[in-house]
Amino acid sequence: MDSVQRLKEQPGKNLVIFGSPGAAKTLLELGLIDEFQLTICPVILGGGKSAFHGDGEKIRLKLLSSRTLKSGIIAARYELEK
Repeated sequence: MDSVQRLKEQPGKNLVIFGSPGAAKTLLELGLIDEFQLTICPVILGGGKSAFHGDGEKIRLKLLSSRTLKSGIIAARYELEK
């Protein structure tokens, strides 16, 4: 993950991970995630995988912004609570 840290230190745009909870969890554990942008879909599923499997440790997030799209999907931005 040293290569990810080097990329973060370079000038330019933000790095983005799409749909990879495993990679996001690893980067989170390494302290390499600054912000989450999550979409919440108005669908109830009878089961599924947790986005972040872990040891039960709570990760507190601070809401930065949110908006509801015409489809009913909620787009929300969070940062790690300090």
